[in-house]
Amino acid sequence: MRRLAPGAPILTGVPAIDASREAESEALAEVHAFPGHGLDLAVQRTRALVAVDIDYAPAPGRDPAKGRARANAEGLRQAARLIGLKAWGGLVIVDAIGDGRDGEALSRAVRAAFAEDSQAAFGPVSRFGLAQLSLPWTRTPVEEVLSPSGRTHAQALVRDLRRHILTDTATARVVARCAPEEAAVATPLVAALGPRAAVVADPSVAPGRGRIQED
Repeated sequence: MRRLAPGAPILTGVPAIDASREAESEALAEVHAFPGHGLDLAVQRTRALVAVDIDYAPAPGRDPAKGRARANAEGLRQAARLIGLKAWGGLVIVDAIGDGRDGEALSRAVRAAFAEDSQAAFGPVSRFGLAQLSLPWTRTPVEEVLSPSGRTHAQALVRDLRRHILTDTATARVVARCAPEEAAVATPLVAALGPRAAVVADPSVAPGRGRIQED
């Protein structure tokens, strides 16, 4: 964590569990809204490239030109952050707000947003106002890491179990009941949570349908 987010505070306990849930949800989402900037951002991956689409809904009474500039800057910053969170690389095409006539300004903004990636390569802004860059593949994409499997289901269940015993300190024993193949993965993880936590292998529970019970 210190390597990926130098200087960021290290969370533990319930805040860390909730933060990990929020990060997973954000990493897997394709469309993101930032109402404070009037920003609607889509970051989507195809077989050929990563497409970034920045849209702007001006608020009444605000200067549209200044609003578009702020939304573009924030959209590029958020796109760079989200692409990093998703662990994506390859060709990136950015469709920013505006008609693309000021290609130099857009090029500078893209370079600034992705400046932290020293291996990024930047191409020219196309005649249609699309910015182009290439990012290295350095990690496994998040959708592959979090793809549904016995291991990911078990890990999510153990995380829910840990959150339960941290927020409910009165219940003597809390059980994670799940499919046998998931229980095999969860058992050593649950053992580290202490004597209040347990896992039960239940053949009647479908994979991915594990649940937390108070015993």
